[in-house]
Amino acid sequence: MGLRKYAWISLAVAFLMIAAKTAAYRLTGSVSLLSDAIESIVNALGASAAIWALSLSARPPDDEHAYGHDKAEYFSSGFEGALIVMAAVGIIYTSVVRLFNPEPVTASFVGIGLALGTSAINYILAQWLKKAALTHNSIALEADSHHLMSDVVSSIVVCIGVIVATNTPWWWIDPVMGMLVGLNIIRMGWDLVRRSMNGLLDASFAEAELQALHNVLKQFESDEVMFHAIRTRISGARKFVSMHVLVPGNWSVAHGHELLEKIEIAVHLAFTNTNVITHIEPNDDPLSFEDIQLHRTPSH
Repeated sequence: MGLRKYAWISLAVAFLMIAAKTAAYRLTGSVSLLSDAIESIVNALGASAAIWALSLSARPPDDEHAYGHDKAEYFSSGFEGALIVMAAVGIIYTSVVRLFNPEPVTASFVGIGLALGTSAINYILAQWLKKAALTHNSIALEADSHHLMSDVVSSIVVCIGVIVATNTPWWWIDPVMGMLVGLNIIRMGWDLVRRSMNGLLDASFAEAELQALHNVLKQFESDEVMFHAIRTRISGARKFVSMHVLVPGNWSVAHGHELLEKIEIAVHLAFTNTNVITHIEPNDDPLSFEDIQLHRTPSH
């Protein structure tokens, strides 16, 4: 089952949220609570996509995918982000219509209680998924966690809007809150799409991780040993590091191999689930300095 158990639980909770928030909307007539229910439908679709992506990413490397299937998680988070943006557009449209065609809103104690109760459940689930995402370095679970936390904030804002709209002359607060919720969802959805695109485009380590990597390599630098062409990329839960290690040309193969093993072990200890590729070169050969760039044009 692995990481999929988290997505399955998220899917089950999403269906529970849809039922509860739909009931809250029917009890209050609030368009902003309706927008909350629509967002839960998006949660269910996102959790379904996460189940597929986590199942695919768990497959071992094969002849057609020698580096594994880890990037499948980016399709899940990108798909969820796109769904979020589309749902948000629908929420804003519904809110604008309600703003110009107002309908009565009822601050039902049961309806508000249902909305706040679902928020509490979503908060607990979001924190659980966040912990799992950090432990397993899963962007699919992280996307689910962020989505749920946004849902929590949105639901609280919506409940405040419903209470204000029914207890003051400011009836327009409810549709305005719905529009604000929609705009917040668009921001969240776009952030997921952007991060997914970066992952598919082989984004490198974050600045803090790059600094940590350089600190590890600095332990091995000396008058004889230096590094260049250091490249990193992130592929779902897996990381890749490649580098060229320059050593004296008179070193034996065994001596150079021993150093590379120590370097790779040190990087593995600093970064979990990381594939390290090292390439050794003589530091007294000018050709060793002509392959620093990604695309190399042979001089001869």
